[in-house]
Amino acid sequence: MKKITISVVALALALTSCENVVEGLNKNPNAIEIDDIDAGLYVNTPELALVSVVRGLNGRMASLWTGQIIGVANFPLAYYNYQLTESTFDFDGYSSVITQCKHIQQSEPDNGLYQGLTRVLEAYLFSFYASAYGDIPAREVATDVEYPHFESQKSVLAYAQQLLDEAVSILATVERPSYKQDYLYNGDVQGWKEAAYTLKARIYLLTKDYDQAYQAALKGISSPSRSMLFRPVNDNQTSNKNNWYKYSQNAFFGTENSEGRQSFLFDVLDSRRNAKTDETARKVYYYIDPTNSTVNKGIASALEPEPLLTYEENLLILAESAARTKSFEEGLGHLNDLRAYYDKGGAVNGNFADYAYNYDAYISDDFSAGGLLNPDGLQPERALLREIILERYITGFTQFIPWDDARRLHGTGESDIAVEIPLNTPTASAHPERFYYPETEMLANPNAPTDPGIYSPTEINR
Repeated sequence: MKKITISVVALALALTSCENVVEGLNKNPNAIEIDDIDAGLYVNTPELALVSVVRGLNGRMASLWTGQIIGVANFPLAYYNYQLTESTFDFDGYSSVITQCKHIQQSEPDNGLYQGLTRVLEAYLFSFYASAYGDIPAREVATDVEYPHFESQKSVLAYAQQLLDEAVSILATVERPSYKQDYLYNGDVQGWKEAAYTLKARIYLLTKDYDQAYQAALKGISSPSRSMLFRPVNDNQTSNKNNWYKYSQNAFFGTENSEGRQSFLFDVLDSRRNAKTDETARKVYYYIDPTNSTVNKGIASALEPEPLLTYEENLLILAESAARTKSFEEGLGHLNDLRAYYDKGGAVNGNFADYAYNYDAYISDDFSAGGLLNPDGLQPERALLREIILERYITGFTQFIPWDDARRLHGTGESDIAVEIPLNTPTASAHPERFYYPETEMLANPNAPTDPGIYSPTEINR
């Protein structure tokens, strides 16, 4: 890869702005060379660039395709109806995340915190792209190879696991971290280690290595305070605010359309009311008004933190993987740990503390044939897994989790426990399985493969 440059203005704004960290890359003819930048002041840039990749168009697309939000007008409505092209997507994360992480590693060889956290960022980006696209460039990105080869999806995910193993090993040696910037964890080495293990568990879930997912999640994010979050800044800059708040300003996205029809996610929340569960507060917290962003006080409020890796996801990985590989009782115990957290208000922010919610602990009889959560008579173990997957669908709102699960479970013939997401348009006969390869990559890289189309399952989901 060729040496990249970064504008002086973009570098300054990178310390506070998620959007601005990428806007000046490779565009300013008066830019300084990246080698001239103090890497210690540069760490926020790939961190915030990762937020832009994960919480930007990619995250919106996954939410549209899983019935969680509705495209109201213009491009979002077209995306909602699966109408898009190769020009919709990009691989910008390679330059804004990977290249910059490599620069930090080369510039700060003795800084264990930077060496560890940049490997976590790399692993996150590679695994995220592999989930979305399938085969992608990985090991040859940000090297002297001008045209990186596309590696198999399984190979890329294995490489991400390798990077995470390296990160954990390096971070284990850090006693007194030295850092100038660290937007995501403020120099908390244990936070980075736990995030690495939760990411490992997420990837193992993708590849259906459930026992290894369980072992990794046991060392994963141990409390809500250790969740990896994008925390918006309370200033006058719109670019520093919650991404869903910004999206709702243009009246193109929402949890209901212009005719008042609510998203499938809200139908699910309505159906969840029973003797042990009341989702009233979470439904109001999740509501995104597509016409007036100022009324959004929940998940799309201006200063609401946005999830990248969370305590809740880690508990649900423990629940599913334990139910599959350990015992019914252990899986149920982890699910009830999450419900106990939610029963103390953990599912919403303080604006909705006065709304009704209830998450009583489940017992084994609830999953017996004819029980509260098994009216159709599944085997109790399958009924428990179905409830865990349903909770992952709801908890994973605005994340890739619901789309990853839908493809993973249908790819292995587990429709009995999958959330049956309806198609967004009657003209479609199948759900999208992947993103189109970016047009820019297809035109510029002679090693790019023929695009199989968005309805072709990726390697791990066939």
